Formats: sequence, C-alpha cells, structure tokens
Amino acid sequence: MVTQSRYEQLAQNPQTTSYLTQATLRDILLPLILGTENDAISYWAGKQLALQFPLASREDLSRFFVQMNFGDLRLKKQKKEQFFFELTGPVVVARIADFETPDFQLEAGFIAQSMEQQLQHVTEAKATIENKKTVTIFVQTDSNAPIESEPMAAIHLTTDLAQVAIVPNQPATNPKNDQSAVPFDRSEPVQEPPFVPEADEPKIPLPPETTTHNTRTRVTDLPSRREMHRKHK
Repeated sequence: MVTQSRYEQLAQNPQTTSYLTQATLRDILLPLILGTENDAISYWAGKQLALQFPLASREDLSRFFVQMNFGDLRLKKQKKEQFFFELTGPVVVARIADFETPDFQLEAGFIAQSMEQQLQHVTEAKATIENKKTVTIFVQTDSNAPIESEPMAAIHLTTDLAQVAIVPNQPATNPKNDQSAVPFDRSEPVQEPPFVPEADEPKIPLPPETTTHNTRTRVTDLPSRREMHRKHK
C-alpha cells in the first residue's frame, strides 16, 4: 500500500503522463490480451489500484484523477445512496474519438473502491459513455452492508498537479549561440601538463598451451548399438 510519504515522492517526479502511453496500454494492448474479459478485469484492477491508494475524500479522488491523466471528475448528482459522477476532459474526448470501445471500467472500479473505503459500506460502480465528450459513472452504495476491514492510513493529496515541476525537453545548446558560455581567451598560452612516461606493466607468463580433444557433439558421431555391443564383448 502506498503511504503518504511514498505518494508525495511519486507525485514530485518531473515526468508527465503521456496520452500515447495510456492509449497504447489500455485501449490497444490490454484488449488484445484480455479479450471479452477486458471490462471485468479492468474493473477489478481499478479496485485493486484504489486499495494501494487509500484516498481520504472525494476531493482527493478528483485530484487523483487529474494527476493520473484519467480526466476531470466531478460529482454531478447525489440521491440517497446513489452518486452520479461525470468524467470529462481532453483525454476522455480523445479516447472516445480514437477508439471504438474505450475502457472506462478501470476508473469505475477505482471510484467504487475509494467510495467504499470512505463510506465503509459495500459500493459498486459502472461507467457509461453518454456522448462523445462525457462519461457517466454511476455509483451505488448500501448502508445496510457495512464492510469489515481494518482502517487504512488515508492519503491526503497535498500536491497539486500545477505544483509538480515539469522539466521540458531542452535541445542541446550550441556553444556559438550560447551567450552564457565563457569565451575562450587565446591571449594566454595554454600550459600543457608535463609528460610523464607510463611505466611498463609487468609481463605475466602465459600458461602452457593445452591440447584440446575433439568431443562428439553430433548424433552421427555417436556409436551404434551394434558397436557398443561389440565393445562389451
């Protein structure tokens, strides 16, 4: 399970998430491997991931989605024990446009497990693509079915995505165009270090050559059963 200190260490990594990486793994590779079980296993994987990141609140849940590049998550409506989340954002629009059946069950499983840990009641969820820009995640919890598990140390997402240092890929600088480079002063002669001859390494006598014996490595070189029988006589 990821602790608070471990989360902050991961969140401060300057590398940013890539749409190409997520789309390749989630919408190309995993469907090829899992086939018709992709939705069910993705939902289960989302729950397992939420167990590793026990978030403290729904606000942390929305912030985590942004950091993971899942999209912008917000609670649209709540009715007794039912919650309607709306998942939007550029990554959601791109995945819906680029793939026929993009998978959002991973997000649904993550939300279900996170809400279950926060409410301490059995909770399930389901993701549905409403249109080309929005995914609705319906969450159903049951207050009559409390969970029996040990309390986990919740993670508070104190690190916003904007606070994470992003290091852009900088091209190699040309010394001719680099104004910060110190100019080379040719007025002073360059003093080369004195030449020190290298000491001769001691010669180590080579071991005497040994004669290698040819071994039978092919099936045709092996003796036949008749020849082996003659040798035993």
